[in-house]
Amino acid sequence: MAKLDEIAELLTEEIKGFENSVNRMEQLKEFLMTYKVQADTSDIDFILKRYNDHQRKAVEEQHKLMANVVYYIKKSITFPKWSIKLFWGLLVCIFLVLGFSVYKVSRIPKLEQNAYGQGEGKATAHFKAFLEASPEASELYQEWRKPQNKE
Repeated sequence: MAKLDEIAELLTEEIKGFENSVNRMEQLKEFLMTYKVQADTSDIDFILKRYNDHQRKAVEEQHKLMANVVYYIKKSITFPKWSIKLFWGLLVCIFLVLGFSVYKVSRIPKLEQNAYGQGEGKATAHFKAFLEASPEASELYQEWRKPQNKE
């Protein structure tokens, strides 16, 4: 029986411990039912404020960059398409005229040589006709052509 008494004692102690736990749980339940929870948003407010500051700085920086872009766009010069086409057309015309002028100038020596040859041929033909028309001038010319020996 001693064993049964021991087991009964252990069971009694366990039941008392269980009752104590149940009492504590009931007290905690009552405490929690009457406990008022207050929301603390100070951490969230701090995070949101920091995020707001960061966004404000980003927006200000974007405004500065946009102001720079607007400044450089206003400072830049834009030309209409027709004026650019006109400029290139005039430039092509200038180069064509310049190239044609260089071509013509490079042909001048050849033209001078042809003109000299034609003039020489006409002068020779004129003198032949003159000498044929006047035999006295032809004789004088033939005498003049002969080398004179100086003795």
